[in-house]
Amino acid sequence: MAQLNRATLARVLDVLGSEHAGEALAAAKLATAMVHDAGFTWDDVLRSELPAKQGLLAAPSFAESPSPAAPGLGPMGMRRERDLSPYEQFFMLLLSPRTPSHVKKELRGWETRVLDGEITPQETQDLRQLFKQFVA
Repeated sequence: MAQLNRATLARVLDVLGSEHAGEALAAAKLATAMVHDAGFTWDDVLRSELPAKQGLLAAPSFAESPSPAAPGLGPMGMRRERDLSPYEQFFMLLLSPRTPSHVKKELRGWETRVLDGEITPQETQDLRQLFKQFVA
């Protein structure tokens, strides 16, 4: 079961206000996947205090923020318990401040196909390489 990092979830939910409908939809799908993968429901998440469940990570304070190189942590503080799907990699590439704007602009052309799961094997491989280069 994946762990839920509330700080990461908050950053993903912040993208729901995007002008780009596909980006907002990707954020909603990623947020829902994060919540369900951690074994929670949205009702659990929206409570002021989450119930004590195994795998819950509280939002780190600035003093205790994990370093980017902390063992077991993936991009944006997420735990790496499984390989990320192409749409998760795509979305994190768009969110990452390390991804150059020209790469983000090119990726926007892939948005519909990625969200529909219709990217080619070569595009999946290219996406994985970009993810490793700019996010992981």
